[in-house]
Amino acid sequence: MNKITTNCFIFNIYILTFQQDGFMNIFTNAHFLLTLTSLFWAFNTIAGRAAVDEVSPLLVVSVRWFFVSIILTFLCRKELIATWKVLKNRLKWLVIMGLFGFTSFNSFYYIAAHDTIAINLGLVQGTMPAFIIIISRFWLKEHINLPQLFGVLITFFAVLLVVSSGDPYALLKLQLNKGDIVMIFACTLYAVYAVGLRKKPKIGALALLTFFSYVAFLGSLPGLFYEAFSNTLILPGIKGVIVLSVIIIFPSFLAQIFFMKGVEKIGPARSGLYTNLVPVFASILAVILLGELFKLYHLISLILIFIGIYMFEKKRIQFD
Repeated sequence: MNKITTNCFIFNIYILTFQQDGFMNIFTNAHFLLTLTSLFWAFNTIAGRAAVDEVSPLLVVSVRWFFVSIILTFLCRKELIATWKVLKNRLKWLVIMGLFGFTSFNSFYYIAAHDTIAINLGLVQGTMPAFIIIISRFWLKEHINLPQLFGVLITFFAVLLVVSSGDPYALLKLQLNKGDIVMIFACTLYAVYAVGLRKKPKIGALALLTFFSYVAFLGSLPGLFYEAFSNTLILPGIKGVIVLSVIIIFPSFLAQIFFMKGVEKIGPARSGLYTNLVPVFASILAVILLGELFKLYHLISLILIFIGIYMFEKKRIQFD
């Protein structure tokens, strides 16, 4: 091998190594991980719609958290054992929060998907911060300043646009989409869980998520039995299995891990802002993958949601 050939060989190895390191560095970048988190959570809206007539909603919840609990137990079994005393002392709180934020939210989420489109699911989910502020006010007696109040009102106006399909007469006649109403209820349940998390025990996030996955699975069993005995149970075929796999891998597992990594690197306030991308990704994916129509009232709702969120998140950004 001559000198020129040797130098070219070394140069190629250097370039290959640089490219690999650069590629791997992407997966340690908080902003990239948090963007993926929002994208994967948006997958849930698509999978929820794709599951219709392929697998029954309460079976989705049971299967989702059964497999997630197994994966998480394998990953953090030592941490679970080490923190068991803390978990045991807060058992009642853990069960209640798990039932609100995981079992109930997921159940009503997938039920809502049977009666509304994925775009609407994503948009209503995007208004979650407004629900959290309202519940914080009544539960924790937190002060709501004027910009936050306007932000909440603007966000709720966006919700009204979605549930009425942009038709004000539908509101007057109460001709509202059942799925959208169920989704609003689901978001309220999750907001209770999100506010309750402020009183969480001092243990690792992964151990807490693992325990919640146990509660979510066990709490889903009554609903699963109901589907079985009411002849509404739909066992998955090939498409149903694919949908379940997407739900388990992306929004349930990878998104949670990536979000925790993001919080570790840039803090909870800045990380939480990335969840506002969920309705954007959900809308894009719904149009591309499901062929849904993104209408003018959807666009107006999305803009209003971002304005509302900006108004009551601005102060938190400055603190971070």
